[in-house]
Amino acid sequence: MEKVWDSGRRMSRSIGRGMGVETWGVDEAFLQGGGGGGSRRGSRGRADDDEEALRWAAIERLPTYSRMRTSILQAEAAAAAAASPTDGAAEGKQQYKEVDVRKLAVGERQEFIERVFRVAEEDNQRFLRKLRDRIDRVGIELPTVEVRFERLTVQARCHVGSRALPTLLNAARNIAEGALGLLGVRLGRQATLTILKDISGAVRPSRMTLLLGPPSSGKTTLLLALAGKLDPSLARGGEVAYNGFPLDEFVPQKTAAYISQTDVHVGEMTVKETLDFSARCQGVGTKYDLLTELARREKEAGIRPEPEVDLFMKATSMEGVESSLQTDYTLRILGLDICADTIVGDQMQRGISGGQKKRVTTER
Repeated sequence: MEKVWDSGRRMSRSIGRGMGVETWGVDEAFLQGGGGGGSRRGSRGRADDDEEALRWAAIERLPTYSRMRTSILQAEAAAAAAASPTDGAAEGKQQYKEVDVRKLAVGERQEFIERVFRVAEEDNQRFLRKLRDRIDRVGIELPTVEVRFERLTVQARCHVGSRALPTLLNAARNIAEGALGLLGVRLGRQATLTILKDISGAVRPSRMTLLLGPPSSGKTTLLLALAGKLDPSLARGGEVAYNGFPLDEFVPQKTAAYISQTDVHVGEMTVKETLDFSARCQGVGTKYDLLTELARREKEAGIRPEPEVDLFMKATSMEGVESSLQTDYTLRILGLDICADTIVGDQMQRGISGGQKKRVTTER
């Protein structure tokens, strides 16, 4: 286990040493228009930039432990504009305040999600690109995983014919034969069924792999074998490797997840409670280590990140948070925000629909 842990840590810290020398530039945008309206908007934009710069300067002076938990929450002063509709100075004005990402209120999280992800699909793709650009800007290389399988063979010993039927007599005979089998006595005859035979291939990183095949062709068995969740009663041959490490030297559960076709949930819990509980069980992994290295390089290079990106990365890297921004983000992207407070349900009590339940299962 020590060897597996050390290798995992080396992978999570496979960070390149090349660092860009880009500096943060603030473009002063002046709207060309008649009268003094463009000048007022330009002055308001400069004032917003100055306020944001002052907030960032205050955060940079904090100790590292506090700086990793403090970010800037940006919001439009819509209330001020509504209170005085004739006052053009309040319209579109940005408000910035320092917040502890571990103590974000429900209203603050909801306002952030509504503002950043107005159109879930389009805004999510744009936001993910910003996250990737921030990491690439300072030369950090994220670890990747490649899964290779060579001459993979899976076989099962099973009864055939009427002996395989799920009857009470056959069940009793199976129990008796199992007990005698522990003593080395074999009474029943079983056939060998080959599920997979000499399968080879690779699942490359940063790509989507589509697995197609007719029913009972072994698709589920192949996925279970790659995820390290194959039934122990099955005989397996060949090799499955993660980045060159076989399964006995790697922990695939930290990297791969197999989503079963069966939805298994606690019916009394709501959708939001289910995702919050799952997030706390899974933890944040190496996100905090990545964020610490990212903040250090940005400080050395004089780079100031966007407030939304910084707030999101910090809020989703904190452990022990009962209800995190990650859950609100997941609910919005998967379209589950409309049923966040609805119980999942089961055979005895009505809950969310089948499609919604499948999305909850996938995220878990």
